[in-house]
Amino acid sequence: MNITGEQKLLAILAHLAYLLGGLGFIIAPLVIFLLRKEDPFVYHHAKQALVAHLAILAASVITSLLCILLIGFLLVPVLALLWLLLLITSIIAAVKSADGQFYEYPLIQSLVHKL
Repeated sequence: MNITGEQKLLAILAHLAYLLGGLGFIIAPLVIFLLRKEDPFVYHHAKQALVAHLAILAASVITSLLCILLIGFLLVPVLALLWLLLLITSIIAAVKSADGQFYEYPLIQSLVHKL
């Protein structure tokens, strides 16, 4: 399978979209996921990134809501570790994308396969 520079760039963008700030970390992989369904390489990477980013967003929202109830403060260190894990794994995924390789995030594959 010959992977083009454009395919690699789109895959990298999907993984590192959290650098865009705001909801860009959800919107960018979602747009790539929806527009490049016919491209197995880009689709795979966008799907992986989208599920990982949605999972961290859900964990962040839940922790924030629980902080309002004063019990979520105990989850803040766990959330910080999850964000660190996302940072590390998305950099690994971006490097794999640049090399034209497939990558699967740890811990979320059951969610990815449902999408």
